[in-house]
Amino acid sequence: MASIRELLEQSVLMGLGAVSLTRETAQNLVDEMVKRGQAQREEASDMVEQLIQRGEKERNALRKLIREEVHEVLRELQLPTHADMKAVERKLDAILQKLEATPQE
Repeated sequence: MASIRELLEQSVLMGLGAVSLTRETAQNLVDEMVKRGQAQREEASDMVEQLIQRGEKERNALRKLIREEVHEVLRELQLPTHADMKAVERKLDAILQKLEATPQE
């Protein structure tokens, strides 16, 4: 059976979303639990830190997932990358230099 602490973590992360959990929000939730006697004051600081760390992990995982999905979509669309455009620019510069170096008739 899940402890009150685990239930709190689950409800906070699902209800508020780990992505939007701020230190202030976590602190307020834990303070409320302490007031209600659902947590000990000594545990409060650790609980806040754990919630913040979990939220940061969730944010990082979400960022990574978004990047991967964007890269996949761009690959599927076969859009030129920044590196591709720079390569074309270098080639055009080389052609222009040759043209400018060629005597005009």
